[in-house]
Amino acid sequence: MNWLEGVQLELQRAAEAGRIANFGKARTSARRAVGIAVTELQRRLPEKLYGRDFIGQLRGIAADESIPETVRFAADRLQTRLSTDFESPSRQPIEDAKIIIDFVIERLQ
Repeated sequence: MNWLEGVQLELQRAAEAGRIANFGKARTSARRAVGIAVTELQRRLPEKLYGRDFIGQLRGIAADESIPETVRFAADRLQTRLSTDFESPSRQPIEDAKIIIDFVIERLQ
């Protein structure tokens, strides 16, 4: 399986989890999809080191001011911990993940 297939698989898992109202799993799968894409970015562009795991990668992207604001904000929403009420700042984790993944794909072309 190539990295794009891995990304699509995780996004499908996220969508399925969202359909059955398992929002924690949907968020985790969306984060994993981003992690797969960013790992490929780091493999091809070793000067871009955002982190070794998907949370570190999301934090690295959120902090990189050379990245467009929409991508940084999506990464920040996905990496932020749940509130004490178990609310996530990422209301649409799959859409946030797609913003970041699209950015990675564009960078790799």
